[in-house]
Amino acid sequence: METKFTLIGKAGAHRAAADLLVAGVSAGDTKRIAELDRRLGGAASRGIEKTSARLGSCFVVDAMGRLPARAVAVAGLGEKKKFSAPGDFFKAASAAGRAAGGGFKKVVFDFPGLSSAAGVRALMEGALLGPYRFSKYKGGGKTPEDKTPEPEQVAVASSVSAPAFRDASRLALATAEAVRLCRDLVNEPPMSLTPSALAEAAERMCAEEGLECKVITPGEMEKRGMGGLLAVGGGSANPPRLIHMTYRPPSAKRARKVAVVGKGITFDSGGLSLKPAGAATGIGARKAVCAVRPRAEVHGIVASAENMTGSAAYRPDDIVTPMNGKTVEIINTDAEGRVVLADALSYAVKLGAREIVDLATLTGACVVALGGGTAGVMGNSPEVVKNILRSAAVAGEAMWELPLSDDLRKEIESDFADIKNAGGRAGGAITAALFLEHFVSSTPWAHIDIAGPAYMEKGNDWYPRGATGFGVRTVVDYLSRR
Repeated sequence: METKFTLIGKAGAHRAAADLLVAGVSAGDTKRIAELDRRLGGAASRGIEKTSARLGSCFVVDAMGRLPARAVAVAGLGEKKKFSAPGDFFKAASAAGRAAGGGFKKVVFDFPGLSSAAGVRALMEGALLGPYRFSKYKGGGKTPEDKTPEPEQVAVASSVSAPAFRDASRLALATAEAVRLCRDLVNEPPMSLTPSALAEAAERMCAEEGLECKVITPGEMEKRGMGGLLAVGGGSANPPRLIHMTYRPPSAKRARKVAVVGKGITFDSGGLSLKPAGAATGIGARKAVCAVRPRAEVHGIVASAENMTGSAAYRPDDIVTPMNGKTVEIINTDAEGRVVLADALSYAVKLGAREIVDLATLTGACVVALGGGTAGVMGNSPEVVKNILRSAAVAGEAMWELPLSDDLRKEIESDFADIKNAGGRAGGAITAALFLEHFVSSTPWAHIDIAGPAYMEKGNDWYPRGATGFGVRTVVDYLSRR
């Protein structure tokens, strides 16, 4: 059932009948909910004292029949001077949804400062995604599908116009659905999500949304010279796939070509499930693209393979040749993600893409540098990098630019091939990006290393344990501005 959104005036939030009233409060600003606190017998202020109203905090109390709402959630917004709209509206609303859990069919949100369509949209996305859970395999694996308990009705107290509210609702629903798809794909076990299964999921999504989808299999890869994908996938009983999804706007003749590229290594022979978050982000973002209706012609390209140790597996010291003809000396077979991306990026260039953005859970070095909650952004185009960082700020997804340092280029120089696929330990996230740069030609390009925030072992206030869908909302915003 699709969630219905309703716009209500700021003065009507506390009088609205609902299962849950979510009241946002900034640190030190208890005056804003003084009347609510009085009617709850001081329960709100006591909870705020415990949480300090930090961003992401939330506590739920029973209204005890003192309000039209059955329960009240007080959501912390942090310090006013540090609150960053609209991204922090998403975090606060998502945290409230996670804290409250499912079972609330009608939810009313009353947050201060909610006066822009972007803020309303971010809040709606948080409201829809906060209660997310992946339960497909619970109950002995008999659950036919994941039953995410998103609310049936959401009322938002805001001063935005009715048309702006309707548009924000439409985009929020599409974007939240795209993030859920991304999370579902990444949370699938590798026994279910093989390269061919990932391709089938992309085909189903494209059929539903009216997008073009082409899947390239090993036979055609050989004809196209995709030596990177063939080498990495050669040792697996599940052959690699290259997935190409296309959105064409009505004014295609005037549209710019943008390629969004993802890495989809679904399993690694070292015994690690390398969650294909970059691929899932690309597929998820494509699901929302029809609702966003960007002016750009958008090509989603996913390189998917299993890195296994079968008799045909590639080996250290091998030299492979990706699609653009550059030779690559294999130093480390565990640095396989960049090798399959070499073919995907070369494919995007051959398509005539005028901008390329790639997303990949590429390096542990990026996690060491920036921590588990922040993605690294690198690229050959200051404009594309700047636009990605702007969209990330709007989405509330933490990203930080790292330099493509010339001093590190020597780390991937090879005595036997054009380049090698791994350098030393120093600057590992940067040398990986420098490797990818060899396959984008002169096309403006940005690389987003989402190794840290794409998957969380424990979760946090606004993201669940497991897949976060990180990057989908940034990419959707980026495409909507093109």
